[in-house]
Amino acid sequence: MAKDPKSQSSVSRRYAVAATPFVIAAVALYNWVISPHVGYLHAMQRLEPVMGRMAETVDTVAGSLDEKLAKMRALRGELRQVEDGLFRPEESKSFFHDLQTLVETTGCVMTEAAFTQDRDDKRSEDPNAVAIVEAAHADMTVAGSYEEIVSLLQALQQVRRKTWVDSCHMTLADPRSGRLECRLSLTIYILMQPGELPQ
Repeated sequence: MAKDPKSQSSVSRRYAVAATPFVIAAVALYNWVISPHVGYLHAMQRLEPVMGRMAETVDTVAGSLDEKLAKMRALRGELRQVEDGLFRPEESKSFFHDLQTLVETTGCVMTEAAFTQDRDDKRSEDPNAVAIVEAAHADMTVAGSYEEIVSLLQALQQVRRKTWVDSCHMTLADPRSGRLECRLSLTIYILMQPGELPQ
């Protein structure tokens, strides 16, 4: 017996209506749960090599930074040593003021002295400038025995800050007594802090 096409379509429609929520639920489940995870996995696959390259770059930069920090610490140590040898403005005034006393304690006699200081007329107006170093000079003539002059040079080496002897010329002043005349040129370096006026 032949089936009625109307009843057949009504059964198909009932199955379709009954299956529709399941199809909608499956599509929604795919769109809300599975599709984002698949997209996330694809993004992670593309991102992984980039992250690897970034990690290598970070390692390289970190190694370079460590080297530069070590170099900076070494340079700071050297700078401290250099600064320890530089006079401060008040110390330079005191050094030149007490220079005659220093000469006399060694048994020498100062016969002439001239003091000059190199001024930096173009003082840095840069707010980042750390400090300025100026040179001060003493040209003097002392008289004494050879031992006394050597003693004076040793006393200059014992000064807390560094004193440079630029030149030392000795001539025989008195052949009978063996007294010598010594022309000395000394230089000291003065550390001027920013905004500090020269002495």
